[in-house]
Amino acid sequence: MPAGIVLEVFAMAMASSRRNDRGRRPAASGVVMRNEAATHEVEVSRALNQWAVTVTSLADNRMITQDFFSRRWEAVARAEDFVRLLNRSEPPPGW
Repeated sequence: MPAGIVLEVFAMAMASSRRNDRGRRPAASGVVMRNEAATHEVEVSRALNQWAVTVTSLADNRMITQDFFSRRWEAVARAEDFVRLLNRSEPPPGW
């Protein structure tokens, strides 16, 4: 994994999900990553029978973008791409 990417993986078994339990714990086999400046969070989670990649601004808890993939490895790869973009010193063209 490239330098500068913080990766947290949580595996857990739950009897039932709790509706308001969003303490930055992703679903089983999900992933939560933050950029180096800790301004954005990128989460890979299971949603709607697909893998969702969600980018959230930590300052105001605003969802920046969300993308869906049928395979987990594709979602994780896209999440790493988002973190790489967020770690750039200058924004990509068009941002």
